[in-house]
Amino acid sequence: MPYLLAQPQAAVVNVSSGLAFVPRADTPTYSATKAAIHSYSISLRHQLRDTAVPVIEVAVATDLTAGQRDNPRAMPLEDFIRESMTLLAADPEAAEILVERVKALRTAEATGRFATVFDRVNPR
Repeated sequence: MPYLLAQPQAAVVNVSSGLAFVPRADTPTYSATKAAIHSYSISLRHQLRDTAVPVIEVAVATDLTAGQRDNPRAMPLEDFIRESMTLLAADPEAAEILVERVKALRTAEATGRFATVFDRVNPR
């Protein structure tokens, strides 16, 4: 961190996942570590609030996880990168970069839709 703070321009970019907010039951460790990254990003952002170093969390929703290539809700990596970079360019001050496919996961609990979204992510 001292190195970043000494730079004229710097940023911390943490990669989390939509699964940080609504976990996949078949990948609990992955989902939990992404939730930890989300929590860490919030705390680090608070610690750096009086500095010029922003903390940006990018929540992924790609088809890179095993078994996701056939999942219509998982994005091809190229599409994710394109949408993420467009969002970041449009709002370089954003604390979170959320592609459209992540938004339902990110807001599930706050909107009272957690159980519905969880069931969609984790079909029986």
